[in-house]
Amino acid sequence: MKFISGLLNIFRRKNLKEIFTPNTIAKLAYVRRGEIENNLLSNITIPGKQIILYGHSGSGKTTLIRKVLHDKKINFVQVHCSSNTTINDIILDTFDNLDRFYIAEKNSNQSYSIKGSLKSEYKTIASEIAATKESSSGETMVRLLPPRLTSQKLAKFLGEIDAVCIIEDFHKVPNEEKRKIADILKIFIDTANDYPNVKIICIGAVGSARELINLDSNLYPRITELHVPLLTEQEIKEIINQGCKLLNISMSNNLIEKISYYSNRLASLTHQMCYDICDSNKIHKQQYKHKKIGDKYFKSAIEAYVNKNSDTLKGIYDSCVKRQLAWYILKTFVTIERDSIRFLDIRNRVCQKKRSYTDEEIMKELEELSSAAVNIIRYDNNSDCYSISTPFWGAFLKMQIALEEANRNNIKNKRKKLILKNQNDIDADVYNVLLERMEEFKRLMAGVRS
Repeated sequence: MKFISGLLNIFRRKNLKEIFTPNTIAKLAYVRRGEIENNLLSNITIPGKQIILYGHSGSGKTTLIRKVLHDKKINFVQVHCSSNTTINDIILDTFDNLDRFYIAEKNSNQSYSIKGSLKSEYKTIASEIAATKESSSGETMVRLLPPRLTSQKLAKFLGEIDAVCIIEDFHKVPNEEKRKIADILKIFIDTANDYPNVKIICIGAVGSARELINLDSNLYPRITELHVPLLTEQEIKEIINQGCKLLNISMSNNLIEKISYYSNRLASLTHQMCYDICDSNKIHKQQYKHKKIGDKYFKSAIEAYVNKNSDTLKGIYDSCVKRQLAWYILKTFVTIERDSIRFLDIRNRVCQKKRSYTDEEIMKELEELSSAAVNIIRYDNNSDCYSISTPFWGAFLKMQIALEEANRNNIKNKRKKLILKNQNDIDADVYNVLLERMEEFKRLMAGVRS
């Protein structure tokens, strides 16, 4: 059966949605991450070593860890956090994800064997969770954590199936719950004496690793902090080329350069733009005949991204740029193209030509753009510099300002076509008028003489 399935996969035309995947992990158009991937691989194999993976949203953290676990044939369960998540929610969600191992008996990758007594205990606890609920605010039914489902017991359940627990977006939980996550990490470290492969991998935003370790200094030597940087320009281009090869298409060098620039080194945004461009060209499956794509549809891909974020990013942007100074500041970050900018550089840029703003006015606008309600710009006390808060904001600003420039140029070109075609036309018109006037003057002088 596997042989037949493999043959079918060879001859089956791949779909666009399988290749360019902006909202799910990349499987086909995946780019190896070199050193960071090797570091992750080596730390996963160390018994008791817990891992914190951190970096900007869109840098490919989840895709990276899922790919490594798949390659190493390691079972895993995954839970997601929000601002309302408690440690009890994490334990219950992790327990729920064990269902496919203990009930359905389907593993992710490597085989395992569960003791009958442990399987029986799992079913008993599952029954207790299903039967025990409490009412919150008179309406919502909330599951209670049974006394027998402790962090130690959860670690044992995971250890029995050689599984890793992935906690996504742990940085979003309140600080008091982060402290409890730190306590669970210590429990999993101790559990490794009996179950060497059990571990927790926390995935969070930039700076989140230090927050967690600061809660308990004893964690430091037994936790690995791995930073996942944004993709390089070469890695972005590799995603594009891999996807094109799978679809049997090619994109012009100019188009690839544009996607690379406007993606702002984000893998998810690269996938989105490539998807939109292929969709505009009606490419939804692997092509029988090779097809070449120019940059004709690139502007529509940018507009599609801006429109998809109209309720969030564009809404905030439009509100801010009603103030001209805010627009000048945001354009400064796009124009200078540095990761961080000093106040002096911002002031010099916005005060060019006839524009004149005081330091107080510029500082007040920077504070507004850095506020929690807006959060487009971030200020770093250590470097005394300003930067765009997230790569997604950086990409959005590049696209939005490029669209504004394109629209202004279109309006200018239309006006030129309606009024003045080119300088030669202007000179010709003036010359013809002068000739007409000279002829009139000659006729007038001839009449005077006669």
